[in-house]
Amino acid sequence: MKLQIFKIVTFTFFLCFCYAFCGCEDSPNAVNGTDKDSVVDIVDSVLSEDTTWSADKVYKVEGVLEIPPDVILEILPGTTVEFGRDAQIKVRGTLKIGTPISEVVLDEWVTLTSDKSNPDSGDWIGILYDHTHDIDSFVRGAVIEYADSALDIDTASPTVIDCVFQNNKTAITLDGSNSKIQYNDIHDNEVGIYTLGRQNRPRIEYNNFTNNDVGIWCENVQSIIEYNNFERNNYGFRLNVKFDYNISNNWWGTVIQDEIDKVILDVKDTDIIAKVLGTVTYQPISQFRLEDAGFRE
Repeated sequence: MKLQIFKIVTFTFFLCFCYAFCGCEDSPNAVNGTDKDSVVDIVDSVLSEDTTWSADKVYKVEGVLEIPPDVILEILPGTTVEFGRDAQIKVRGTLKIGTPISEVVLDEWVTLTSDKSNPDSGDWIGILYDHTHDIDSFVRGAVIEYADSALDIDTASPTVIDCVFQNNKTAITLDGSNSKIQYNDIHDNEVGIYTLGRQNRPRIEYNNFTNNDVGIWCENVQSIIEYNNFERNNYGFRLNVKFDYNISNNWWGTVIQDEIDKVILDVKDTDIIAKVLGTVTYQPISQFRLEDAGFRE
């Protein structure tokens, strides 16, 4: 009997020993639900060669990640990138995010977000396209949230299509850009799109602007702004220069002119704005909500 008890105790000890020293190699080391080996930390880095980020890893960016000229960073569908306080991607080469424009079927989402457990707008700086004159960059099928300026496009023209911008201070800034901004859902931001520069003609078409403080803040009256839905924004459109501007064929949530005038800031709103402004005209308007605008599933 004593021998049998001894054997049981010995066997139990052996199992515990194996679990402690052997079994742990096959156990995942979880960090916020993710294997440690699948988390890639990037701190104040400059890419030295073409690089691809894939969905089997989570990328955490601290400081500035720079893409220098002639270098490509490709972020594949399904990838998550988390940004720390004051983190930024600075694009001087080429940045390809999500599903290529040429592909008919949209793959999984790319998520670009704050690394905070309780995130807020402005947690990270955003993505700056820094005078690249680049037309090969694109963003398609991405959720971009909690940035100061999610896409700050300065003298570059990436295509931005089929994306969701939410809870940013500014979703997209266009300065000296001919970008196509199409089929996006832009909601719950302080400013949806801020246009600057007067010699370029970005195309802002088939987007949904919803629940923003300002849908579009405009200083570039060369912009083409058509076939968008403006709904439940504090102001759908704000003109911030002295030039007149027409934005036709958009839906304003109503066909009543007095109601539309309330969500457009221009020269008529001297009780709100002291600056000399031009006049916004918006006829003809869409008589119905544009069902083909916004993210296409």
